[in-house]
Amino acid sequence: MAIVTLLSDFGTSDYHVAMVKAELLKREQSLQIVDISHDVKPFSIIEGAFVLSKTYPFFPEKTIHLIGIDAEAHDRQKHLLVKQNNHYFIGADNGIFSLLDDTERQNIIEIHHDRSEQTMSPMRDVFPDVVQQLLLNKPLKSIGKPVKEVKTWKRLTPDMSVLSEITGHIIYIDRFGNLITDITEKVFVEKSQGRNFTIYMSSEKLQVIHRKYSELLPKKPDEDATMANAGKAMAVFNSIGHLEVALYKSNPDFGGSAASLLGMKVGDAFKIEFN
Repeated sequence: MAIVTLLSDFGTSDYHVAMVKAELLKREQSLQIVDISHDVKPFSIIEGAFVLSKTYPFFPEKTIHLIGIDAEAHDRQKHLLVKQNNHYFIGADNGIFSLLDDTERQNIIEIHHDRSEQTMSPMRDVFPDVVQQLLLNKPLKSIGKPVKEVKTWKRLTPDMSVLSEITGHIIYIDRFGNLITDITEKVFVEKSQGRNFTIYMSSEKLQVIHRKYSELLPKKPDEDATMANAGKAMAVFNSIGHLEVALYKSNPDFGGSAASLLGMKVGDAFKIEFN
């Protein structure tokens, strides 16, 4: 049974996602359709690429991933089918493919479709036809013409040029307002070599990286576990292995979050000093 994933900035309160699914099911009713997210910030290629790059490796090979972020085709932006790591990605050549990971792309196909440059909704009107051709095992050359490159966006990466420090960047802010950075645990361990450190992020200075959020639970059993340490800034290596700064038990809708209270946004830099 084939799997198709959907990633977009459509949100879930409108009709767009349902129409995409309807068009897919018209072509193959047995499809397993998985929503990765429809809450990517509007037109945010960086956020969409981050979500997809961390998600797609969990799916089986030959999964087909549809990307509906800034997806209209025009004179300077074509639709592509990209095969990478034995997964298929369908979307606009707007830079997102270059941000997935560093593995070699097996095929890049510029999609030929009568409606590519006519429709405002290529995820509904164009991409399902490409999915159908893949399901029928049509040769890729029948879908379009091979091209050599995708549009390239520069990926944020840690600056390790100074011996005693790392300059990192915020690359994603999750729904809790937690600040996810481009520094992985592997990079941190290799650079730190067991030295003491201070994370300087806006007004916060952090000198401990926790393994789990629950390490901030109160030690005494009679303390209120819900309120003790609530709102305290903490650093963790999160479930995808990235350094993250959070406010313990914070609620972005009530009382703020790490992003709002520290005034940090995607692309902002911060420093870790070692001594």
